[in-house]
Amino acid sequence: ALAGWVAWDLGDHRRARAFYEVTKDCADVAGHPPLRALALAYASYGASTPEKAMRLLAQAVQDVRGLGNATAAAWIHGRYSEEAANLRDDTEALRALDRAQVAYDFADHTAEQAWVQFMTPYRLDSLSLSVYGQLGRQELTETADNAVRRLGESLPGSGVVVLGDLAAALLRGGDIDQGVYVSRQFVAAADARPNTM
Repeated sequence: ALAGWVAWDLGDHRRARAFYEVTKDCADVAGHPPLRALALAYASYGASTPEKAMRLLAQAVQDVRGLGNATAAAWIHGRYSEEAANLRDDTEALRALDRAQVAYDFADHTAEQAWVQFMTPYRLDSLSLSVYGQLGRQELTETADNAVRRLGESLPGSGVVVLGDLAAALLRGGDIDQGVYVSRQFVAAADARPNTM
């Protein structure tokens, strides 16, 4: 799965898909559904349409039911929500985002699979901002305020990503002045922490 991620980041999408297929096969042989979910979720980023991504994610979420998988379930539901928002399917996007938030209430990203430790409360904020911004929802403002408050003065490394998502969501949602302001904060933070992006 990690090799697929690296291949994707290097622009070798064909090889990344092949690595994800091998990961799914290994998960099947090993009887490890959460590993299959990881491969499907990673593959969803490269799907040619939101519908195809949603099909992969719908399969993935079936593999992360039960104890010890709440963080993975939250991430996958959040990704599904983003793809539904790309289709402008407000109902499906908001339902999936709600499932992500409920799953995260039971999550402990530090104690579950290593591959979901990135799914901090900041990352959930980021997913929410992305969806609300894409849909032009009024919840964007309150979510943005909460995200900024959660980040606090000492910006964690993962907070750089949240700033980027916040800026994009504000701009998409039509709040140009605030979007430009946060974009400048994002650029400064990304420049100060280039290894986080």
